[in-house]
Amino acid sequence: MMMLFSGCAITEAEKGVSVNPYEKVDWSTFTQHKAALHVHTLQSDGYHMLDEVVEAYRDAGFTILAISDHDWNRPNARVTWGHISKGMASPYPKDPKPHNYPANPTWPWPDYGGPKPEAVGMLGIQANELTFRHHINSYFSDYGVWYERTGSGAPYGGIVDEEGHEIWEDDQLNGINEKGGLAILNHPGIPDEHSWWERKSLDWYVERYQNHSPDYLIGIEVTNASSEYEKYDEGLWDQLLARFMPRRPIWGFGTDDMHSLDGHRDSYTVFIVDEFTKEAVREAMIRGQFYFCKSSRRIDLREDDISVFPVINMIEVDEDTGTITITASYYNKIKWISAPETLETLEDYKTSDQPWSLGKVVHEGETLDFRNKSNITNYVRAELIRVDGDEIYRTFTNPFGIGKLN
Repeated sequence: MMMLFSGCAITEAEKGVSVNPYEKVDWSTFTQHKAALHVHTLQSDGYHMLDEVVEAYRDAGFTILAISDHDWNRPNARVTWGHISKGMASPYPKDPKPHNYPANPTWPWPDYGGPKPEAVGMLGIQANELTFRHHINSYFSDYGVWYERTGSGAPYGGIVDEEGHEIWEDDQLNGINEKGGLAILNHPGIPDEHSWWERKSLDWYVERYQNHSPDYLIGIEVTNASSEYEKYDEGLWDQLLARFMPRRPIWGFGTDDMHSLDGHRDSYTVFIVDEFTKEAVREAMIRGQFYFCKSSRRIDLREDDISVFPVINMIEVDEDTGTITITASYYNKIKWISAPETLETLEDYKTSDQPWSLGKVVHEGETLDFRNKSNITNYVRAELIRVDGDEIYRTFTNPFGIGKLN
């Protein structure tokens, strides 16, 4: 049975920001870093060598990069499938193979022909995309499901551990946790027509976030899938926030899911940290101390002009006045969004690209007076929009929990 977290039964005078993902940020001293957190290479089903990928992202202004090759695919899947020539194949990993090959992450970079991250001014994050059943990105962990343990018809034909027990998504999330990693659920809105994917019900997502702690299951991809599916992902995120906030945050991530540099989805995450270290980025992931961006463009990351997204310069929460104010650049409009009008499923989630009601817009403008807005339920998040001709550039904050202050 689906557990619903009802709206906070509090007076307007008691209402406050009980969850602020940016609470620890000193906007005058912290630095912002563009991060690509879902990236593939020839080590799974990508088209490019690791060094080419690192160079492209570095030149495009990214300073944080996670190579999240699939645990399912062996290296050079595109060669095996005939998509690229054998002469372009990667020779990595060389012998001796990693202990959990071929489910190993593409890490450390020099073992796969890439530079040390610090040598090119970047921060590398160990990552792996778990591919069996629902795709899950794992960070700061080498956990992966071994290829040889799968049954026929993978990823749904049976996945087993060393003792022959079948592995499900909960087992994989627990495995990430046991290895000290962090996890997010990937691209829920991908259509159900692919043999390697099946859409899940809203109840399924509710159960995962109920059963797994925010200490390791930290969020969900909101801006991965193509624009035609974006209402699916955004609607699902708002449905989950309406049920779980402010007790249990579910942070939103923006990723490009890059396989080919010339078909790059124009989406990424921006971390706001006091130190440029893995420890600081990991803590920011857990806190939700970041925002994320997505445009309507697809670009060649090596050639096209870099998109100009709305940039957040400061977020101020004032409990005395009951306001949240965003100071930003390069935007036309700021929308504040809270819980959807209804929590019912409206259409078949398997076939509809908008099966749920989207979050409702409760205000427009730089400053939100949350204490005097009766239409805010459990949370509010902001979306900054810039329009340039036919293209739309959007920046999303993580949600603020609205509840009773202690």
